[in-house]
Amino acid sequence: MSDESERRLELAAMVVAGLDPADIWPTYFGGPRFSDFELHAYLHGALALPEFERGYSAGTEPMPAPPQGQGRQHRRGRAGEDALAGLGAAGRFLLTPERAEEERLQSLRETDLLHTGTVDIFDQVVETARDYFGVGAASLSLIAENSQFLKSVVGPLREETPREIALCTHTVRLNTMLIINDTLTDDRFATNPLVVGEPFIRFYAGYPLHGPRGWNIGTLCVIDHRPRAFSASDQQVLRTLATIVQNNINARTDAAG
Repeated sequence: MSDESERRLELAAMVVAGLDPADIWPTYFGGPRFSDFELHAYLHGALALPEFERGYSAGTEPMPAPPQGQGRQHRRGRAGEDALAGLGAAGRFLLTPERAEEERLQSLRETDLLHTGTVDIFDQVVETARDYFGVGAASLSLIAENSQFLKSVVGPLREETPREIALCTHTVRLNTMLIINDTLTDDRFATNPLVVGEPFIRFYAGYPLHGPRGWNIGTLCVIDHRPRAFSASDQQVLRTLATIVQNNINARTDAAG
């Protein structure tokens, strides 16, 4: 691990320990007091490190878990996680998986998309996606705590699916476009109930959508019962359609806030 990587990890550890980075920065790194933007950018650099390096320093063993039952340490740890949670999705790899999911679900709740009716622009985009790509189905999905809900859908898809089998769950987790040209040749999905049973998904392409603070809350996706290619120009069209949806989500959330 490089010296710069070690320093970034050490700063993150200080935040988790409940120390104020604004006080640490001038003495630890030198230079003037930094802005919130600079802290965000610096900690985001730490996130580029491989996950296995978190909690390690060069040539040492992982830091042991703190003893149970120590209320002050627990409160400091929670305060540290609160500080890191303030970074939004950029800080997800510095949070426990449980806290990251808590923050993601809170972001979904703040959009209020689960509790509103149909939205014309969403329906129009989903129908456009289905028609443009000539696929059997398209949807705007929302990944809740235990289920996938389809906010908008055209084609033979169930409006609610267990989260653990929903292909869009993988898109949300990966934080990038997911393309599966043939599910039966992909070990991750070949035995999925939605592949071997109704609606017999053989092709999938999904693009993540996010809520407040950048947390991924769902996807815009297209699905077909036959394998197919998905060119670079196809990917650009899906990305553009997802941007239309994303801009609407942003505007609705800003208006509600």
